[in-house]
Amino acid sequence: MLRLTAHDWRAGRWRPALATRLDKTLLLPKIWLRWQINYLKGAPVIVAVALYYAWSVGFSVFWDL
Repeated sequence: MLRLTAHDWRAGRWRPALATRLDKTLLLPKIWLRWQINYLKGAPVIVAVALYYAWSVGFSVFWDL
C-alpha cells in the first residue's frame, strides 16, 4: 500500500506495526517514505498542468516578466 492519507490513518484503514521497538523506531521513516512516493507520483501531473497553462497563455508572457 503506497498511498496513505490522514483520513486512512484516522479511519483505521492503515494500522502501522508497532509490536516491537524496531517497528516503533521505523514508524516515522516509513511515513516519510510514503509521503515522498506520493509526492513524486503527483509531481509530473503538476508539471504537466503548469506546462499546459504556460502553453495556452503563451510562453512569451513569462519571459517578459
